[in-house]
Amino acid sequence: MRMAAKMRLAVVGLVVSQCACVRQVARPVIHLKPEPVGFDRVAERERCSKISQCYCIRGTHCGWCESANRSMLGTKAGPTESETCALWFGAAQECPTLYCRGTDHEERMWWVHCAWFPMVCLFGWIITYVWRAIIRARYQPSRDELAVLNSVNFSTGAAAFRTDASSKGPEWAEAQATDFFGTKRTFESFRKGMGCPPDERLPTKVSRPYELNLSDLSCKPGQNYEKSRVGPHRLSVTVQVALQWRTALGSSVTKAMFLMFVASWFIMFWRCAARYLDLASYQWLAMATQEVGAVAIPLQTAVGMLLSFYALNRIAWYWSVLMEGHILQGRAHDLGMIGGALKNDTDEDWHARYMLYRHAMLTLFFTYQPFTPRLRFLGFGPLLKCGLLESDEAEILKRAHRSPGTVTESWLSSWIEANLQDESRQQAFQSLRELRASISVVQALVDQRAPVSFESLLYIVVYALVAILPISPSNVDYSNREAVMEGIHVATVFGVGILGGFYLALIHMLRHLQAPFDHIGAPHDALNPIALMNNTERKLRDYLTLPVVNSRASSNGKQQQQQQ
Repeated sequence: MRMAAKMRLAVVGLVVSQCACVRQVARPVIHLKPEPVGFDRVAERERCSKISQCYCIRGTHCGWCESANRSMLGTKAGPTESETCALWFGAAQECPTLYCRGTDHEERMWWVHCAWFPMVCLFGWIITYVWRAIIRARYQPSRDELAVLNSVNFSTGAAAFRTDASSKGPEWAEAQATDFFGTKRTFESFRKGMGCPPDERLPTKVSRPYELNLSDLSCKPGQNYEKSRVGPHRLSVTVQVALQWRTALGSSVTKAMFLMFVASWFIMFWRCAARYLDLASYQWLAMATQEVGAVAIPLQTAVGMLLSFYALNRIAWYWSVLMEGHILQGRAHDLGMIGGALKNDTDEDWHARYMLYRHAMLTLFFTYQPFTPRLRFLGFGPLLKCGLLESDEAEILKRAHRSPGTVTESWLSSWIEANLQDESRQQAFQSLRELRASISVVQALVDQRAPVSFESLLYIVVYALVAILPISPSNVDYSNREAVMEGIHVATVFGVGILGGFYLALIHMLRHLQAPFDHIGAPHDALNPIALMNNTERKLRDYLTLPVVNSRASSNGKQQQQQQ
């Protein structure tokens, strides 16, 4: 019994001690700061009595009693006098709303401070839109050109290309290809070789090189591309080039300004919400916005991964197309170099050389014609006019099952069989096989595409992210209502425009690189096969028209001189 009584006393003592501890922890301890020097309690009490809104206590020694709906002299802990309050706000940022009505001038100034940056973004968007519209009117093809160009996809294969022997094509297409068709080729000028007069020679300059680069586009107006050089890097010149028509950045600058405009008005909405909405409604909106922002974070990860993979592979593909053109040019040079070993004693020999020259150039022309807008719609008329094609050959080419290029390749094979012998014939056939393989590689590369599911997924994810960016600024602290209300958040708006514009510029570049020879869709990024053909033709002329040197006789003469 004594033992049980002692146990009961011990349990009761433990419970009492714990309750005492709880009461000691829960008891509020208010530390009142000493009143500052010169503090006038009577004046401050009268000042507090004149405050009619909670947020008006900002910058005073007053607090707000929500239950009594009036201001009292106090601190964050509570009223400092004998008054009591059931619901006390000791700091202005704790008020249900952060609105304190002042004079009309103060109200107007707050709205000017809130709306000036969104209006700047609006005017910036309008200015860039008008600017790009003016540039578009300057570079946009005519209605007739667009009707023809839109009927063909220049990023697909060369099959099913047919034309008539009498077809000349649109005048605008021939005018854009004067670098190639501007010179009349004749057998007489071909036979003159190095003695050909300047007015009969092939053009040595083109309107633009095979591939444009930053140095070419940064040369002075009127300066030839061939005289451009890699000068010192200047940011102003780079930006000027980047904003030109149909460049990736230039095409997205208007959209980036629109994103900045939307983001600035969204920030303005949040500044008004932080000032006029009650705390509960504000917190509900903040939670919804933060949830949208939480969606944007994984979207950015997915977009970064997909874009990095696709962009790297697409740029490598573009360089492959570019390099394959140089390889194709080298194969044609090999064929011309071997054909140049043919004797040139009679007119028949010269006609044979001229035929090789014409058929090699026709093969190169028909390789790039289906993919190049300035060449695609030309019939055989310009080729007949410039002398590369004869009328009886045009009648044969128009009956080709696939494309005229396959016929010209067969003609090259027949020429080698008829005019070369022994080792020269074997080497020529090897060069012809490599030429045909390079042609197939060019056509296969242009046909190469990403799977539809991947490409559509990439576009949808990027556009979804760009649509979410203006309404989910990631670096805004919504928990600090005063900071949201008072800040302009310029850096946040610029970040939305730069990031969204960057994603849209990448999408523009990747979409237009699918047609690597389309000078209308991507005038600065498209390759110019006419420059490649002109360069190839000049070298073929040299190989096939240079006088033959009797190397054996020269070597015998040297041996005789050494013996003497």
